[in-house]
Amino acid sequence: MYQGTNPSAIRSREEIIRAFFSLLQNNSLEEISIKQIMGATDLSRQTFYQIFNSKDEILEYYLDTVFESFITHSERHTVNNLCDAAKLFFSFFEKYEDTLRLIVYNGKSGVLQHKCREYLQKGKYISYSLHGVQTQQEQEYATTFVISGMVAMLEQWLRETGETPMDTEHLAKLICCITGSDL
Repeated sequence: MYQGTNPSAIRSREEIIRAFFSLLQNNSLEEISIKQIMGATDLSRQTFYQIFNSKDEILEYYLDTVFESFITHSERHTVNNLCDAAKLFFSFFEKYEDTLRLIVYNGKSGVLQHKCREYLQKGKYISYSLHGVQTQQEQEYATTFVISGMVAMLEQWLRETGETPMDTEHLAKLICCITGSDL
């Protein structure tokens, strides 16, 4: 994947990502070819392979940018407890609902889960003390449990197709209720 700072390459990368997600709105991931993506951009196939190695790499890059933005966003907020963390998490990812839903519907939940764990644990998103957790090892396990649960709830929310989907504030309150945390 291209990691440089060439403005032309960066513009091409963004154009490829936009074309990819535009195609993904009406086609499954398997149906989309590199040729189609590049046809939607008026860029050459060679340009694609100079920037990305595969369609999956587009997803990974996109999620990396979303999670980097989340970490930056979360650093500007005080997270004192699990309820604060849940509110911050769900309200942020609500802005990316459409593209995240496309990722989940195309069977790429595993990529979403992996990126959530990678960034949320690395970013020390849950840096406050969890109730009853005494050792560093217990903190690591508890953090993994909390992150995995919130990611699973995010996926469930993205899959929800009912007439009255649960709003993200309700999701955060539900986590508080389930865990007995303070609102």
